[in-house]
Amino acid sequence: MADTPESRQLDLIREQFTESAKSFGDYALAGRVSEGEKLANLATADAKDSGNWRALDVACGPGTFSRALARRMRFVTCLDLTPVLLQRALIAVGEVSAESSTTSAFACGDGNHMPFADDSFDLAICGYSIHHMLHPGRVISELERVVRPGGRIALVDMVIRDAAHRAEHTRIERARDPSHCETLTEEEIREMLKGASLRVRASELVERIRNFDQWMKAMDVPPGTAAYAETRRLLMESMKNDSAGMRPRISPDGQLEYSLPSLYIVADKP
Repeated sequence: MADTPESRQLDLIREQFTESAKSFGDYALAGRVSEGEKLANLATADAKDSGNWRALDVACGPGTFSRALARRMRFVTCLDLTPVLLQRALIAVGEVSAESSTTSAFACGDGNHMPFADDSFDLAICGYSIHHMLHPGRVISELERVVRPGGRIALVDMVIRDAAHRAEHTRIERARDPSHCETLTEEEIREMLKGASLRVRASELVERIRNFDQWMKAMDVPPGTAAYAETRRLLMESMKNDSAGMRPRISPDGQLEYSLPSLYIVADKP
């Protein structure tokens, strides 16, 4: 493969989520259950036949969102770039499938160029992965391509409140996780969906308070490491003017916290 920005980004993602596979997988499978259920509920609202749908989970990670879909749909395909996380998804989704009539499949691949034919799925979702994409609009276009007319695309990701926060927010995120590209605003995500000829049918913005140490642990960045110290320093420096839009503060019990909204959004493919 040629050495391009795209190939280097894919290598960063593989490296980051291979090294942190256990810590990230444990965190996501335990801490994002409610988020998986919320996205699945929003994606299937007012759909009378969703029990027969074929769903695709792009960048499925350890299977958090795929597992929620497997409880509701006939067929779920999980796609991820990192084989070790795909193996975790196989176990997590397999546990649900064994108790239901859902069939599951697993594929190792890149969300920028999905190995599926046009109009293959009724629903395609992507959870907390757009901010790792060098070209998020391309990924959204691929989601549109593989979903049938009348189908749906569902996303959840953290968003920044104002594009003016992006540079400082990116510095903090990359100190913790070098595979981070950039966090989008809600309006930017809506415009990308519109640009792919998708029509937003539902959305919800949820503010989430996050504990700094838990946030670092999810990426296997323990106290005492250079990455931990630098990320904390940058976040603390942003506190005075909230230059990163993360609203950092010290809790009453002395813990460093911050908050960012998560955007849940579902769009129809006409």
